[in-house]
Amino acid sequence: MRYLFFLSLCALALYAATAEDIYKIYKTKGINAVEDFLKKEFESKEVKAPIKEVKKEKEEILEPAVKLGQNRFVKPKTPSEKESVSRDYWLKHLKGLDVSYGYYEDVESLVVCEKEKKRCEVYHVETDGLKLVRGHDDVIMGKSGDKLKRGDLKTPVGVYEITRRFKPTDQFYGPLAFVLSYPNLFDTLRNKSGDGIWIHGMPIDGKDRDDRTKGCVAFENNQLLTLDTEINAQSAVVIIGESKVPKMTREQIATILSEVYKWQRAWKVNDINAYLNFYSNDFKKSDGSGKVQFSNMKKQIFSRKETKTILFEHVTIAPYPTLDDRRLFKVSFFQTYKSPSFASKGEKELYIELIGDKMQVLAEK
Repeated sequence: MRYLFFLSLCALALYAATAEDIYKIYKTKGINAVEDFLKKEFESKEVKAPIKEVKKEKEEILEPAVKLGQNRFVKPKTPSEKESVSRDYWLKHLKGLDVSYGYYEDVESLVVCEKEKKRCEVYHVETDGLKLVRGHDDVIMGKSGDKLKRGDLKTPVGVYEITRRFKPTDQFYGPLAFVLSYPNLFDTLRNKSGDGIWIHGMPIDGKDRDDRTKGCVAFENNQLLTLDTEINAQSAVVIIGESKVPKMTREQIATILSEVYKWQRAWKVNDINAYLNFYSNDFKKSDGSGKVQFSNMKKQIFSRKETKTILFEHVTIAPYPTLDDRRLFKVSFFQTYKSPSFASKGEKELYIELIGDKMQVLAEK
């Protein structure tokens, strides 16, 4: 076997020495000398390919055309009770404001994504309403359709907040990521499952990735870093639609604001019938209880005829995309409630449907 090995090495080494030279070494010094000779020949003839340094192109970060916080939205003065329930009052207040994707008293930035178009638009909330900063194209998202369960590889359709900004430990997700608040209350009450929906980047090592995510929203890394300069992650709303996020009108916003304050007034004055008429028969509270249980509890509370103080601040109204074109909206605000038997302060969420010009509450937290 060793002799065969010797012959194969001889054949490979013909370019370095003649067979006669090798045979002479073999006869005089043995096979070990031949092996040493061949090793030296190969080492001296080895061609070392030059190592090319891969220079990473500097990612271009674009400055936002509109500086964040440059012309912050001026919150309206607290309306009187008569004003607050008047649609005409709100129409006058909204005159000249761009509310195409909602009304935001205490939100600085808005991201509107449409899955079929693979596009996300960034808006700032300015003195005259929403101001388009930039549109980002070729954004990768999940499979078509609304997310229903963990592992279905779909990007959820709905309205979400950014809850965290961080640097991923796995380079696959790019240089930066933002966590979205999926599932929200409305998702949970409709038995949707899953979590870990992010806005993130592409693999830093430059490797290709699938043209669909597992449910997240993926930007090219330079786009993601630009996005980071365009939004305030601590004060941002993200709306994700399937084909088109429905636009709102000032008339819709005025109707919703007047309806919300009529609901507040019925609550203040213990008008149980007017109050319950604002709730859909499909209503669910955050604990999953339906309208019947909720109504019985409220009737007991209202029967005490307590004097209440109820204040709403920092109101947000966002269009809530659906696949069946229902007119749904997410309404949120900071609520202060005080009565002789109970007091509380905190964020309040309503998921509502407009039927004609009447508000129907579908979910509440």
